[in-house]
Amino acid sequence: MQPTAGRGRGERLRGGGLRTGEYVLVVDDEPAVRHLLGAQLDHLGYANRAARGGDEALTTLARHRGAVLVLSDVQMPGVGGVGLLKELRRFDASLQVVMISGHQDTETVRSCLQAGAYDYLVKPYELDDLSLTLERTLEHGRLQRQIAEYRRNLERLVRERTTELRETRDIALLTLANLAESRDNSTGNHLERIAAYSRRLAEELRQGGAHTATIDDDFVEQLFRSSPLHDIGKVAIDDAILRKPGQLGVLELAAMRSHTTIGGDTLRRVIERHQGHTFLLMGMEIAYSHHERWDGRGYPGGLAGQKIPLAARIVAVADAYDAITSARPYKPALDHPAAVGRIRADSGSHFDPDLVVAFERCQPDFAAIRRRLLDEKEL
Repeated sequence: MQPTAGRGRGERLRGGGLRTGEYVLVVDDEPAVRHLLGAQLDHLGYANRAARGGDEALTTLARHRGAVLVLSDVQMPGVGGVGLLKELRRFDASLQVVMISGHQDTETVRSCLQAGAYDYLVKPYELDDLSLTLERTLEHGRLQRQIAEYRRNLERLVRERTTELRETRDIALLTLANLAESRDNSTGNHLERIAAYSRRLAEELRQGGAHTATIDDDFVEQLFRSSPLHDIGKVAIDDAILRKPGQLGVLELAAMRSHTTIGGDTLRRVIERHQGHTFLLMGMEIAYSHHERWDGRGYPGGLAGQKIPLAARIVAVADAYDAITSARPYKPALDHPAAVGRIRADSGSHFDPDLVVAFERCQPDFAAIRRRLLDEKEL
C-alpha cells in the first residue's frame, strides 16, 4: 500500500482533476491509515482532509464546503461506514463515496453499495488501484452533476416556455374579449374589473363553506384568466342592438341574449378540436351560464341552483356588481352601498346564497378594486 513513485498513471493524474476549493475527505478511526491515505492522495495530487469517524466527518463537511469524494472505512466506532453513507445521502446526494476495508465478504459489499457507495476498495491495494478508483468515481460525479445541471436548465427552459405560451394565450384571449367589448357601450376596464372581482370572490369562498374542496389555486387562476371571456359572444351581435340607448324590443332582447350561446358554442368548437384545454372549458361554462339565475329564471338554459357551474355563478355576481356601479346610456351608476344592497336582496333568487354571504364578507375589497380600476371617463 506504499505509494509507488514514478508510476506513469500516478504521474498523469497529478493535480487530481479537482477544481480550486474541492477536496477528498478521508474517514478512518486509525491514525496510521489516515496518514497513509493522506500521503497517497498528496502523491496523486488530490487536496484532502481527514476525519476520525462518522460524526467528525459530517462536522468537517459542514464546516468546509467543497468535498467531492469521501474515502471511508467500513468498521468504525460510533457511526460506522454504512451509517455514515446514509447520513451522507441526506447531507448531499451528489457526494461520491468509496468504501475502503479489509473485509470483502459479499454481504458487506452489498450493504455499502445499496447504502449509496459508488465503489468498494479492498485492502491491501496498489496505488494504481486507488488512482483508477478515484478517477472513475470523480468522473462519475462530474457526469452526475452535468446531468443534474442539464435537468435544471431543461426544467427552467420548460418553465420559461410555458410562461411565455401562457402569456401569449392570455394576451390573445384578452384581445379577443376586448374586441367583443369594444362594440358595446360597456368599455373601459370592465374586463379587468370582472377578472379581479371574480378572483377575489373565489378566494373568499375558499375560506369556508361548501366550496372549500372545489376551489384550489388552479381554479382561482383559471377563473381569473377565463372570466373576461364571459361576453365574447357579443362579437356577433348587431351594433344597433348593442349600442341602443333605450329599452330593447322582444326580438332585440332575444338577439342580445343569444350572445351566451354564441360565445359558449364558439369555445366548445375550439375545445372539441384541441383537447385538454381546461382553461377554455371553464371559459365555455362561464360564457354559456353567467346569465342563469339561482331560481331557474335565467337564460339561455333555465338552469337552477347547483346545476349552474360554480365559475358562472361567481362571474354572475361579479358582472352584476360591475353593471350596477357603472354608468350606461340608459342608466346612471349606483354607489357601492347600493350595489351591495341590490345583490343582498337578490340572494336566493338571482344569486347563489353562499356566494352572496361570501360577497358580503369581502365587499370592501370590491369597492377597492372598483376605485383602482375606474374607467378614465369616470376619473
